[in-house]
Amino acid sequence: MRKLTLGLAILAGCASNTAPADLPAVKKPDAAPAMVAKPAPPAEAPKPVAPIDKTPIKVDLSKVKWGEGPAELFGHDDGESRLFYYANGTAEFTVKVPADGEYAIAVTASSQPAQNVHAKFKVTVDGQAVGAETSCTAEEAKEYPFTAKLGSGERKVAVLFTNDVYKQDEYDRNFYLNGLKLTRVK
Repeated sequence: MRKLTLGLAILAGCASNTAPADLPAVKKPDAAPAMVAKPAPPAEAPKPVAPIDKTPIKVDLSKVKWGEGPAELFGHDDGESRLFYYANGTAEFTVKVPADGEYAIAVTASSQPAQNVHAKFKVTVDGQAVGAETSCTAEEAKEYPFTAKLGSGERKVAVLFTNDVYKQDEYDRNFYLNGLKLTRVK
């Protein structure tokens, strides 16, 4: 019976709001502890955009690699600082492009017309056409603009003469490449 009384006393102590004399009282908190807000991490500052270097890349015409054809029909005229094409052909240049972007390609060219038609030419970069076939419009050097998206690294830029015509002692259409430069625009 003693065990039963002790068990009831323990149960009675659990059911009451007062702690038994031999147990310390536990104080209930009055309110939930306040949440301390952590400061937000600082916002990342936008990375500055590097300015576009618009310094023209001037191609050295004397560093030309000619396509197929008789050597006497293509060359570099040192006196006039230009290339001459006396037949259809291709002049190719290796150009180091410093950064990806959109580039203006300026071809300075002139021609000797035949049968009232000036020379026509095309521009390619790494074998891909840039713009359409273009006609020279003057016997004096004139700049013709093209644009292309280029990746950084070494690029093969070529200028092709496409509409040669020749009849001995009657007419001879020729093409002259007076300059070539690339300028990053975007």
